[in-house]
Amino acid sequence: MEELFKNKTPNASDLIKYAEKRGWNMSQSKNGPIKFKDKNGIERLIIKKGSPRTIGSEMPHVEIKNSQGKRIDPYGVSVSKKSPKNHTPINWDL
Repeated sequence: MEELFKNKTPNASDLIKYAEKRGWNMSQSKNGPIKFKDKNGIERLIIKKGSPRTIGSEMPHVEIKNSQGKRIDPYGVSVSKKSPKNHTPINWDL
């Protein structure tokens, strides 16, 4: 994952390709974010366009989880739900 973020802000489409390469399954409700689950049913990526309704989530971002379902940053460091690093900025190109 960290190679996508090294010295740049990745596009949402880059994250989708990353997840598809790993065989993760995509889902999306009518107006919801793009979610990817691994073969064990763990949500690994949530790609969000951003919403002014939620403070801290206004801009496009990705939420990342490890294989245990714990929130992490792109470098594998644990983060809390309210941490700014839980909302890692991305470019929305979808």
